Amino acid sequence: MNAIIDIDIFADIICPWCYIGKKRLEAAFAQRPHIKARYRWRTFLLNPTMPQQGMNRQAYLHAKFGPAASAVYARISQAGAESGIDFNFLDIEKTPDTRPIHKLLIAAGTKAEPLSEAFYQAYFLEGLDIADTGLQAELASKAGLDFSELTAQDEAAESQLAEDLDEGRMAGIEGVPLMIFAGRYSVAGAYPPDILVSAIDACVRPASDR
Repeated sequence: MNAIIDIDIFADIICPWCYIGKKRLEAAFAQRPHIKARYRWRTFLLNPTMPQQGMNRQAYLHAKFGPAASAVYARISQAGAESGIDFNFLDIEKTPDTRPIHKLLIAAGTKAEPLSEAFYQAYFLEGLDIADTGLQAELASKAGLDFSELTAQDEAAESQLAEDLDEGRMAGIEGVPLMIFAGRYSVAGAYPPDILVSAIDACVRPASDR
C-alpha cells in the first residue's frame, strides 16, 4: 500500500548541511519506494542580520568562523561527497540575504522541493549569485514554475516567513536542517539515511504498534 508523509523542513538555502540533509532524506525514501514525501518548506535564517545586498563570502566566513573556516568547510566537503554533492565553495563570491528566496520557496508550496534543489545547485555547485532576480526566474522555470506567479504571492509568503521565524524562536530552533515527520517526529540535523528511515517507518506504523 502506498503512503504519503508530510514533512516540514526548517532550512536555509545557503546552509550546506541543509543540502546534505536533503540528499540523505532522499536516500532514506529511496529505501521505502512505496512511501512518498510531501514537503513543506519552512524558513530559518542562518544570518538574520544579513544586509539586503548580502556580503562578500570571505568576509562572511571570517566573521562567522575566523581562522577555523577552512577546517569547518573541509569537513562539510567530505560529508557532501559521501552524499554525492561536489561542493564548489571557492566559486561562491557572495553570501546573499535569503529572505526573498525563502518567499519564493514558500510560494512554491508542494513544488518547493525541485525549486530548492535548483537553488542549492546554483549556489553550491556553480557559485552563482542566487540573489539575482533574473537567475531566480531561470531557476523557477527549471523547476517547472512560473516566476511571476510566485512573486504575485509575495504578501502571503512574507506573512508565512514571519510566522515560521516566530515558530522557530518559540521552539528554540538554533540550527538546521530540522525535519518534522507527519507533525509527530522531529529530527534535528543532517542524520544518515538509516536514522531517517526509522522516522519514516514510525510514521506509517499502525497506532497499535507505536
